Amino acid sequence: QTQQDVVLIRSSQRNRVPVHRGLWEGLGGEQFEGAVEPFMITLEAGASSGRFPMTHSGHEFVFCIRGELVYEVAGSSYHLRTGDALLFSSTLEHKWHNPGSNVTNALIILSGFQGTESPSKYHLISPSTDSNQD
Repeated sequence: QTQQDVVLIRSSQRNRVPVHRGLWEGLGGEQFEGAVEPFMITLEAGASSGRFPMTHSGHEFVFCIRGELVYEVAGSSYHLRTGDALLFSSTLEHKWHNPGSNVTNALIILSGFQGTESPSKYHLISPSTDSNQD
C-alpha cells in the first residue's frame, strides 16, 4: 500500500481487526508516510495485552475515552479512568489491562518511531499467544 502525506479515514472505512477480547481500529497511520500511528482499542472487562511487556521505538500517548485502563510502564502502575491521559517513551517495557467490569475504549497514538518499524502491530492481541514481542 502506498504511503501518503495526507490521509482521510471515514469512520466506515477504518481498518477493524478483531483481537482477543476486543477490537483494534486503525485511524490512518497504516497509510500515512510520517512516523505516527493513531488507533482506537476497545477492550472487554479483564482483557489485557498479555503476560509479557512490550517495547518499541518512539513515544506512546494513551487517552482513556471510556472505562478504565491500567498501564504498567517500567515497573510502575498507572490507573487511567475516563478522560485521563498517559504519555511515555515506548522504549520502556509496558503492558496494559482493563481492570474494570465494563468495556474500555482508548485512543492510542504512537509517534517518533523508526521509519522501518510499524509499532501498532505490538498492540494487536492474539488469542493464541501471551506475548506481543517479535
